[in-house]
Amino acid sequence: MYKEGRAIILRHKNAFLNPKARASREISLALAKQMYKGGEVLDATAATGIRGIEYAAELGANVTMLEINKSAYKDLAANLRYNYGKHVIKKGSVETLDESFQKFANTSERRFEIIDIDPFGSAAPYIFDVMKLVSDSSYLFVTGTDVAVLCGAHRNACLKLYGAMPMHNEFCHEAGIRIMLGYITKIAAQFNYGIVPIISLYYAHYMRVFVKFEHGAKSAIASIGKLGYAYYCEKCGNRAYETGFFAKDMKCGICGSKMTAAGSMWMGSITDKEIAKRTYELLGDGASKEAKDLLERIADEIDLPFYYSIPQLTKKLAIGSVNMRDLMGSLSETGSVSRTHFDYSSIKTNVPYKEIMKRTREIYEKGNRH
Repeated sequence: MYKEGRAIILRHKNAFLNPKARASREISLALAKQMYKGGEVLDATAATGIRGIEYAAELGANVTMLEINKSAYKDLAANLRYNYGKHVIKKGSVETLDESFQKFANTSERRFEIIDIDPFGSAAPYIFDVMKLVSDSSYLFVTGTDVAVLCGAHRNACLKLYGAMPMHNEFCHEAGIRIMLGYITKIAAQFNYGIVPIISLYYAHYMRVFVKFEHGAKSAIASIGKLGYAYYCEKCGNRAYETGFFAKDMKCGICGSKMTAAGSMWMGSITDKEIAKRTYELLGDGASKEAKDLLERIADEIDLPFYYSIPQLTKKLAIGSVNMRDLMGSLSETGSVSRTHFDYSSIKTNVPYKEIMKRTREIYEKGNRH
């Protein structure tokens, strides 16, 4: 038996249950508590039913759960019966269907306020069908566990699935999030929807984004206008980014080397910091330390592309390690700086890279003089 929040999972022999994804589920529920206005909720990859049970219990929502695997479906049904018997959820509040998401999306005429998708692997094959089930102000909570693909270890797979060239460097996890958001943007625009990212996160083995859909050509075009390309100098670590429909041949403004291009990807905001702060407050005393730490960092993080890895920075400068706190203090004298949830040895700042290099070297030399 596994208990999380109010959900009690009696059987998970044939349905996948990952305790390490608890932080993701807790953040999803806390966010849903803010956004939910009384519509229907779809748990499109139900497995044991843990997400859907929590939505039904905490939101009082009518939840539809889909599970195509027949063995997993038996576990799902058993878990629902148990939670009904323990009065965790109300009788009739949950509908379960033993069918694929694609079949459901192409036969249902219903519209959902929240759609939660937590697949094994890429979420890309689901997005087109998602758009058949949303309306204005619907929300999509979606996970990608194909981190190696989005981070450039399998470049051709990323080109095939997302139509984007990935980054394979120290800030590839943020680039991967932005590729996911860019793909959702392109598919949503075909249905006359724009997107507003609410919270975006990378943790453990997965990436997860929470987006709101806004209907209308104006919103769709505005979102498409936030797509663009990232550029990276392999030699010195400099980076640049811009919006636009085509990648350019770009030379590094510091060392003159040719920069590699990645994209297209989302270049707008990836997190609403105020919503992230409220979500943190709604986690409650019983939430995991992982969820609290993650949201706290996200809420404090500067919302701009891209983060800087301090170990990689010192490696490019061919110097020893520097103290992160000292470097952040120095950079704060000329701009904004924060830590990042993507990598605990990295920072975000709006200080130009040339100045970052200069101050990093100064801190190293000062430390070596004592």
